[in-house]
Amino acid sequence: MIRIFAVLALSVFSSLTFAQSNQRAEDYFKIKNVIVRDVTEVASEAMLQLQSDCSTLAVAAGTWDLSSIGEVVNIGKTVWEIIQAGKPVTSSKFDTANALPSGVKCWTDLQGWSGPQYRTYNVQYKNGFDMVVVDFTYRVMYTTNGTVKGVGRYITNATILPADLSVAWGFEFNVQANIPSVTNIGTTQNPIAAMQMNLHWTLDSTVSHQESTQSYFVTGEGVFEALN
Repeated sequence: MIRIFAVLALSVFSSLTFAQSNQRAEDYFKIKNVIVRDVTEVASEAMLQLQSDCSTLAVAAGTWDLSSIGEVVNIGKTVWEIIQAGKPVTSSKFDTANALPSGVKCWTDLQGWSGPQYRTYNVQYKNGFDMVVVDFTYRVMYTTNGTVKGVGRYITNATILPADLSVAWGFEFNVQANIPSVTNIGTTQNPIAAMQMNLHWTLDSTVSHQESTQSYFVTGEGVFEALN
């Protein structure tokens, strides 16, 4: 009889241990909350250097005229990967978008550019143990105030770059940037370029799928707004 009770007790204990183990595993992989913060800091001069986003597909310089300055186009990238399977995409630092007058070949054809501007954001995901399983810092960068012989305000070198990333074991984190639109929010005679920049990410584990999009709005006059 004592042996029977011992076997039953061991069976119950094993079941409880298994259940607790499953619960702990679920708590580890289950996302409890996510925090997105503006953590903008002072950047080094090297980080703020202008990149080349000139398009080889654009028309040759000198073939456009002032009649086209009211039509704003993006001759740079529209979609690019920033993080794939928890690792930064090294080529992303060369991926930039712009909002320039139609027909222009390169942002260097314009004058009056301000120095590069940026905002820095941090994203943290926590699991059921209140443990940070994703810690991602990124920078939204852009250059504004370019003009055509003193007319208009345009945008160049707009990009989103990873600054720091930590992903816990068992989680897959992917991040993509996209530029859905560029517009003219001014007039035909005095255009002001505007751009929406989206950052979309997904986080997957064995028990959960999370995704989110952060959107930003930039104008050629240097106005920046987080839309979320």
